[in-house]
Amino acid sequence: MIRTIILKFASACNLACTYCYEYSAGDETWRTRPRFPTVDLLDCLGRRVRDYAASFGLEEMNVVAHGGEPLLVGARRLEQFFSAVESAAKPTRIRWSIQTNAVLITKEICDVLARHCVIVGVSLDGGEKQNARRLDHRGRPTWRSALDGINMLRNHSGCRWEGILAVVDLDQSPEETLEAILELAPPQLDLLQPFTTHDSAGVERPALAQRFGDWMTRALKHWMEEPSWAATRIRVFEDALQASLTRKPKTDWFGPRRVSYLVVEADGSYDLLDQLKVIGADSLNYRSLGGSILNLGVHEAESAALKLLEAAGASATPSACHGCRWGDVCAGGHLTARHSFLRGFDNPSVYCEGLQQLLDEASAIMHARTSRSESSACSEAV
Repeated sequence: MIRTIILKFASACNLACTYCYEYSAGDETWRTRPRFPTVDLLDCLGRRVRDYAASFGLEEMNVVAHGGEPLLVGARRLEQFFSAVESAAKPTRIRWSIQTNAVLITKEICDVLARHCVIVGVSLDGGEKQNARRLDHRGRPTWRSALDGINMLRNHSGCRWEGILAVVDLDQSPEETLEAILELAPPQLDLLQPFTTHDSAGVERPALAQRFGDWMTRALKHWMEEPSWAATRIRVFEDALQASLTRKPKTDWFGPRRVSYLVVEADGSYDLLDQLKVIGADSLNYRSLGGSILNLGVHEAESAALKLLEAAGASATPSACHGCRWGDVCAGGHLTARHSFLRGFDNPSVYCEGLQQLLDEASAIMHARTSRSESSACSEAV
């Protein structure tokens, strides 16, 4: 079931991050799309959401304002966009969130976000040193501007700051990265693996996987060593810890690919998974659902997404994963990291060995905790 629509409020961005899959991996479709969606298109989206929600008896649907950089629309148009979707979707409630680099945040924008109860996520990779790849189009660093935006969110009484999304930089210390981010006390932190494919990784893939595993396990242990940091959820770590026992992961980083959300571009076209643009110019073959909200309802787009996943072999666990101790948990890893032009998605993740290392560490931590709890319970019984 689709519970979330990721809606591109802007097809352009005010930053030029060196690792960006949207603009730096070879996909050029953003150039042919309108800068912003029209109000008529947003009205159509609202009606599509309403109809889909009604068919399942859902009272609300999640819509994520995304980009590019969604705040390029400015405060006035932002208000217009939120209102257009909400009005057309009635009686379905829209639960808004937005993912922003925070550089363009103003008091007026905060006022709009507060009026529509928007949950705000900020993209930031750490402190000033760790954020060095997040540059503007003149090559200037953006960390201080982003920090100003975060402080404005935190100090605005009506804003709902959800947390930080950070792309892992394997060249940076995981301990220093975590400390820089957690100093801001975000409610939640999403650590993203750098999006890459087997073709991009090439012969360096095993070394890349090892570096990734080392980085993530060090970060996991460092997070758990400081009790005060428990106030910040780190989703990939929580999922690894829980899934190491239950073997039922809940995030995209582990487990079989599920269709729980769809992407809608600024021209209304449906997209399966935005990050697949890292594949490059041919990525449209793996992610386009062949229609837009103007001619396809959410039901039809969901059906097209499932068929596309099956046709591409993306819904199946890679053949090399069968027999792996974590095969049912990891299921090959995130879809982007499974792709190669030779085998499609029938590859374990580029980060395969690193993911095993992370899950091994998570399992050791959980079993140690379980053993301590059992020993304590036995002592009390005696």
